[in-house]
Amino acid sequence: MNPSDCRDTAREKSCRARGETGDAPATVDSDSARRDRAIAQNLASLSTSTFGEVPQNGGGTFQLRRLDYDDAQFSFYGWSKEINKRTFQVIDVRKGTNENISIAVVRKIISIIREYEPGDFRWHSLRLSRDLTLSARPEDNADLEKFMMQEFFTDAGRAR
Repeated sequence: MNPSDCRDTAREKSCRARGETGDAPATVDSDSARRDRAIAQNLASLSTSTFGEVPQNGGGTFQLRRLDYDDAQFSFYGWSKEINKRTFQVIDVRKGTNENISIAVVRKIISIIREYEPGDFRWHSLRLSRDLTLSARPEDNADLEKFMMQEFFTDAGRAR
């Protein structure tokens, strides 16, 4: 049916039932349609794996979940090289030959950081309420371990 046919009052009711208004199709999107498209694009970008150049291939959040005498568990939400997207991982740590479980946890966290950042990296410290540049270089290991011990195992760092 031609849209101009819907302007006739006798046919108006059947046109409305089919969603035809009799006017030319609107070229301006409604606010809700634009919002829905923006949401769909944002969700697609979160779930689409990236091929080729990866704009952000590092970074993440660590959170201590459980700490016992000889084992612990922490979570890491960050970039996964295997699937080229951010993932949530739960990592179990055993004391092993380390002096205590705290240093075992810190060493595991540092090993994860080094997978993505072998040199300098940015760290957001909740304990200090600021961003810092730290070094993951092996020659700076003692300083990095000391910092991470304070970050994760002081009262101010426990919320991490």
